[in-house]
Amino acid sequence: MDNNSDNNSEKKQSSDDVGVAKSSAAPAAIKDKAVDQRQLREFNEWLARWINYQGLLAKYWKTRAQYEQRLAAGDVAEKTSSSSSKWDIRFQELCEYKNDHGNCNVPSGFVYKYKPHLGTWVKNMRRLKKAGKLEDDKVTRLAMIGFEFVKASTETIAFSAAWHASFLQLKAFKDRHGNIEVPVGYLMPNNKKLDQWIDRQRRLFRGGKLPAELINKLEKLDLNLRGRGRPYGLGTPEWIEKYKELTVYYAANGNCDVPDDYEANPALGEWSRRQRDLYKMEALPGDHFKKLTELGFNFVQGKKKEAPTFSLWATRVTELEAYKEANGHTDVPRSFSLNQALGAWVHQTRVAYTEGKLTDEQIEELEELGFEFKLKKMRPRQARVWERNFAQLADYKEKNNGSFQGLRTDNPHIGEWLKRQKRYYRENALKQDRFDRLSELGVTFNEAPERKPPVILPWETQYGALVEYKNAHGDTNVPSVFPENQSLYHWANSQRAAFRSGRLSEERIHMLTTIGFDFSTDKAIRKGKPSKGKGFLCPAEFDHYFQKLLEYKTSNGDVNVPQRYNQDRSNLSPTFSLGTFVHYMRLYYKTAKLSSGYISRLQEIGFDFDVQESLWNTRCKELSAYKEAHGDFFVPYADNPALHQWKNNQIIRYNKGNLPKEHTDKLLAIGFDFIKGPPKTPSTKKPTPSKREPPTGIMFESQENRDQYLQDLWESNYQKLAAIYEQRGSSDIPLKYKDDPSLGAWVFAQKLSKKKNKLSSERIEKLDMLGFKF
Repeated sequence: MDNNSDNNSEKKQSSDDVGVAKSSAAPAAIKDKAVDQRQLREFNEWLARWINYQGLLAKYWKTRAQYEQRLAAGDVAEKTSSSSSKWDIRFQELCEYKNDHGNCNVPSGFVYKYKPHLGTWVKNMRRLKKAGKLEDDKVTRLAMIGFEFVKASTETIAFSAAWHASFLQLKAFKDRHGNIEVPVGYLMPNNKKLDQWIDRQRRLFRGGKLPAELINKLEKLDLNLRGRGRPYGLGTPEWIEKYKELTVYYAANGNCDVPDDYEANPALGEWSRRQRDLYKMEALPGDHFKKLTELGFNFVQGKKKEAPTFSLWATRVTELEAYKEANGHTDVPRSFSLNQALGAWVHQTRVAYTEGKLTDEQIEELEELGFEFKLKKMRPRQARVWERNFAQLADYKEKNNGSFQGLRTDNPHIGEWLKRQKRYYRENALKQDRFDRLSELGVTFNEAPERKPPVILPWETQYGALVEYKNAHGDTNVPSVFPENQSLYHWANSQRAAFRSGRLSEERIHMLTTIGFDFSTDKAIRKGKPSKGKGFLCPAEFDHYFQKLLEYKTSNGDVNVPQRYNQDRSNLSPTFSLGTFVHYMRLYYKTAKLSSGYISRLQEIGFDFDVQESLWNTRCKELSAYKEAHGDFFVPYADNPALHQWKNNQIIRYNKGNLPKEHTDKLLAIGFDFIKGPPKTPSTKKPTPSKREPPTGIMFESQENRDQYLQDLWESNYQKLAAIYEQRGSSDIPLKYKDDPSLGAWVFAQKLSKKKNKLSSERIEKLDMLGFKF
């Protein structure tokens, strides 16, 4: 009764407040004439929901106070008597969880404030809602706080009990030591390394898979998520505070170029200038330099031409001027650590130039700086290696009195590197700036020959050259080194490849065949030597094996040569047996790679391209003949083992649906019955007494005693599982649990009963409290 009266008073108060809102908002709408009626109605509806929600919270705190009083008095029976009070307590716990984490997606098995697990309770709410067993008022209250009854899939990782445990370990480390610089291999209670966990959070952050609520938790511990390697933290509290202000500036402006006279935050502009001064004096700590670099801080800031309005283009141009003054060129690496924004801008500018998106004024301005719009792609590591080798070469010259004599002997590595640079120059592959630097160092280069573009000759021209080669040498086997026509060798090989893939026209095949061109792709076969690989179907090879196949048929009566048949191997290809030739003929036939002429010649001598189908037809004829002789299909194994096994296989394949339709039709045509089995004959053997002893077990006087025994057995195993859960934090027990095999079997039985809907809801709820995975 008290609850009902409270609800009625709350509803009355809600309606009164709504009326007040309407009465106060309406004159304002009329006066200003800018408030839309629909927006006003939506606001009033929201206000009504908010007032109702405040009433629910007030009711909860009242119930919570009563619960805590009973808990302090030790009134256990009273404490657990009201299911509604328990639900309200868990609901408020969920509200507090949302305030801390930003959502209601409590992971399964997660203990927030009270036991049993809040995650298990949330899981039960979703299960009850899905089954239609959750009361409407509870559904409404959960929906008001943004509870998701069906969790939406996201690309980010989900908050879990394991993640929270690792986070607490990091927080405890900071509380003890005042920082988060975790030692290498620092073990947590779960035997996992905390430093590796931090590295994984950084990788997830860079991949965009870390949700905002987890990012906020980690940033509250001053973890530098953008960093790689050590240090993990951001530095001193004062430095951290300014660094965070800089990240806010970066998020708003897209860069870290804070003006010196930044009106919104003058201290930040002064701090940014101080970081550049420290860097120039080589007094900036390494961890500070690393964090600023990862954020894209510009340590090489050029002098501004125009102030205070300064465009991004002009900013980058002045930075490029400063880079040129320091390095002598404008080839800023894309991963330039001192100013990553400048490196990215240089790359994007080259792309824009290639696509024709730069204006004439911009191109002219960059050309005045000596900007190269097109550069050969080179990885940063290659550039570093080149610079290191160049420095070693210069050092060698200085120590050797300005001479490179003896370089190949004293330093073979640099000597070989210098030799490659000269070769690159002859091949027109050496960059101009590198050529200039080597020349200034005193390296002499021979003049590079002028490269001529490759000439592609027509097919008829190359064919004529091949005819001339045969007239001069007696064959068409052009060597790989043929000075008179270096492309003829590659052209001949391309004809063989085209013939093999079926892309060579009949006309060209005929023209090549008339001059005795050998289509074999094996050089050894063309030269009459033993082949080291599989032979190919050139006309000479086919004729040879076809003749051997005729001889085999004369001796054996058929052409079904076994694949491992290796007698009388070919003189052309000793390792290519006749059985292998037959195998490839069937393979090429199935893959439509065998020409119609070869197919006709093989069919004329009775060549079987599908042995399996022929064997099936033979067995089918044998079965039909057996029926005509005996009147049934029950072939005894002793009479014909092969036919008996084949018949059984057809029945098995038919029952599994794997027997082809044409085979089924042929068997049905001869009257074959796939269902009827052989007649059973009475056995003449005397039944042997069973050697098994009668089963032993527990005998119960009544059904009640049996049920009580099973209930006690279930509770006993449940207590064992609960003890393991308290010890290990998991109830996942394998079927073959070595410590207690009977417990493993019991756990498996619970999963099976749940799957068959034979497990009571009470037992399911108790198992859920242990985080049981069905």
